Amino acid sequence: MLTNEYKSWVSALKKRYRATQIKAAVAVNSAMLEFYWSLGADISRIYPGKKRNLNFFENLSNDLCLGMDNPKGLSVANIRYAYRFYELYSRLSQVAVNADYLQRDVEDNNTAGYLQRVVEDKTPGEHGSYANDAPLPEIVKVPWGHHTVILGKCKGDQNKALFYVRKTIENGWSRTDLQVAIGEKLYERSGKAQTNFDGTLPAPDGYLAKALIKNEYSFALTETVDENNEREVEKALVRNITRTLTELGGGFAYVGRQVRVNVGGEDFWPDLIFYHLKCRRYLVIELKAVNFKPEHVGQLGFYMVAVDRQLKNEWDAPTIGLVLCRDGNRTVVEYALSATDMPMGVAKYKLARRPPKELAVMSRAVSKLGAVVDETIALAEESMKNASESKGDVKK
Repeated sequence: MLTNEYKSWVSALKKRYRATQIKAAVAVNSAMLEFYWSLGADISRIYPGKKRNLNFFENLSNDLCLGMDNPKGLSVANIRYAYRFYELYSRLSQVAVNADYLQRDVEDNNTAGYLQRVVEDKTPGEHGSYANDAPLPEIVKVPWGHHTVILGKCKGDQNKALFYVRKTIENGWSRTDLQVAIGEKLYERSGKAQTNFDGTLPAPDGYLAKALIKNEYSFALTETVDENNEREVEKALVRNITRTLTELGGGFAYVGRQVRVNVGGEDFWPDLIFYHLKCRRYLVIELKAVNFKPEHVGQLGFYMVAVDRQLKNEWDAPTIGLVLCRDGNRTVVEYALSATDMPMGVAKYKLARRPPKELAVMSRAVSKLGAVVDETIALAEESMKNASESKGDVKK
């Protein structure tokens, strides 16, 4: 009979084994990425554009694959990606201050890094290889397949590429998740909302707060809801809280919906409240199933004051607010935000019905099964037709 001690030991072994598998996978990925980095560096230095003929990448792939047992990673496409991989990210060593790094420095309370990021110049090492020129540590944490997607979609935009690299690490995205995020223009929507943070929050706090807010949110739901009914939309966002948090961005935790706050003996109910774990601040969301109106700012500001006085701790940063509405006149929004000293922003939202992954998998399986059945029926009918023709020939 198995003892509890034995069962615990086996469970611990499994966890250690899985951890080892993960470490091994990360190590293999890191080693391959470092190879592609060095390959791209060599091509960039030894064979710059003027030295490469039209068939350079094809010839190099063929020569590298000769005598190799498994040369899949040395395909023409991968070699081209390796060159683009190096060309894109190596330029980071020439940038003194980068907007993406500013956010990281602020989050880490790295004031010196916020003011100036000093990057050492890199020079070629022995044999013309950039041995000392290594990729950023976070880059090697992302699988090569993800990098090919990013390189193909970001078209040389450093900040955009790094944004998706970091979001992949932060959210544990699969390649499909990454493709969906790029397709929905997550980068373009992030940090672009209309806010008054510059005038209501001290630097660098205002910069970091702006980075948390998008100009448009696309909430994926597993059900159909009445989009004109604000309460129904709120409930749907909570029922799909994992997807809602993913769309809000990494670091947010759900506090509650219609959280009761009592002011002067009267009860009030803010629509949605979240808390950002890294920035240590509350986010109050006022959801409006209509276009933006100036009075929305006053209502949200009231809720923010209530949260600051009743929920906020002394170590928390000032609460920020967000009006989520169908649309809004940018000039009207600007005027309304200028009229308040409460830090808040205004953004659009839309609802998208997206079935759960399990349903999508089943749907694909059913489609494949249907295709197999159709093919089987067609073959059977053809076989019966041939048999019938053969009998007719025999009778003749």
